[in-house]
Amino acid sequence: MTATFGDLGRLLDRSGDLARELNRMLGGEELRLHDDSTRTLVTLSAAQTSMEHGVALRTLLAQPLPTAGISMMRLQHEALTRAAWLLYAATDEQIDRLVAPLDAAAEKAAAKLPMAKTMLDEIVGKAPLGAVEMLTHVKDVNAPALHSFVHGGIHAIQRGLTGYPVELLANVVRSSNGLYTMAGMLLAILSGDETLAKRMSKIQPRFADCLPPLVAPTVRGDT
Repeated sequence: MTATFGDLGRLLDRSGDLARELNRMLGGEELRLHDDSTRTLVTLSAAQTSMEHGVALRTLLAQPLPTAGISMMRLQHEALTRAAWLLYAATDEQIDRLVAPLDAAAEKAAAKLPMAKTMLDEIVGKAPLGAVEMLTHVKDVNAPALHSFVHGGIHAIQRGLTGYPVELLANVVRSSNGLYTMAGMLLAILSGDETLAKRMSKIQPRFADCLPPLVAPTVRGDT
């Protein structure tokens, strides 16, 4: 059966339910961290940035502003990749670059930190395997299309001319929800609460209708 815009609206509503449940489980603004180390705090900031992009993606698609909405997934993915890298692979010196007083020198030093592909390579064998696989799959499958949407390339132009298939938008929402859930899991890990982490890991079956399958679908939308 072909998906309709009504189906997309229901998927967005369900996605909001997922986000609220994750927020509830994490304690909202009352999330307690395992420690107040610089590594923990910068990881928290990056993960929350990724989640903010996820909220923005759903908001933009609901407007509807699909080109801007799809573009947010690249930002969401890269912020989450950064968060995982900061927690599991970054050196203390690299982390210090991100908390130095914000001036031209600090900005120049931070610009030398690894890009997404290098960060993904560096978390292999350090971060949980499932997280590495999903982050890598999303990048490998979707990077060219997301780059095109961000920079006004062929995907953005042709979709602007011909319209956006609902199934494409639905795939974007599900993939974004997967990244959002992974960011929530990272926050649970930062809490140091093993019980919370276990509860978070079981959220997939409850929201399987708005999360991606084990292998996330493409956002290219040509199949």
